[in-house]
Amino acid sequence: MTVTAEQLMLFAAAIFVMVASPGPLVAAIAARSATFGLRSGAAMVAGASVADGLWIVAAILGLGVIAATHAGLLVVLKYIGAAWLIWIGLKLLFDRSGADAAGLDAPPREPLWRATLTGALLNLGNPKAALFYMALFPGFFDVTQLTMLDSVAILALAMPIGAGSDLTYAWVAAKARGRLRDARAARRVNQVSGGILCGAGVAIAGT
Repeated sequence: MTVTAEQLMLFAAAIFVMVASPGPLVAAIAARSATFGLRSGAAMVAGASVADGLWIVAAILGLGVIAATHAGLLVVLKYIGAAWLIWIGLKLLFDRSGADAAGLDAPPREPLWRATLTGALLNLGNPKAALFYMALFPGFFDVTQLTMLDSVAILALAMPIGAGSDLTYAWVAAKARGRLRDARAARRVNQVSGGILCGAGVAIAGT
């Protein structure tokens, strides 16, 4: 390995500061967990984590510059993910059958693959992620000297930090739903969650 433990720890601190500040993606994860349960929120986190890993690999390989030249593709992915969030949010806002039929112990069923794909699309379509890793790596590592083992160590360090932070938000949101006691309260949560999802979608589309 060419990287030192000190470099890795400083890099980990920078990653933690970035992911600890909630943004539209975290809001979407929390809203999905509150509505569909922790499994759905965790699936969205998994998709976002895969995208994070791809951005890290791209930065290590120097493909961040190439990604910057294909901004149109990033925009398409971003808008697809944002539209998906808005669509789900509108369904929660206006579908009155969901909360009444589901009850509190059985959140409405929602395909996990859809949640995973949504998380991946949102992160892959996030130009800030590409710019963040492009700007971050030169400050901590000599990318031209990184070995395969170095790359594995960086991935093994960075991905759990992001996933752990997102899962914490998902868990808190899911627990908040579990404390509700009646269908009317569950309906209000779905309305709030739908509003948050719509807002997150609009915020992502506007970035």
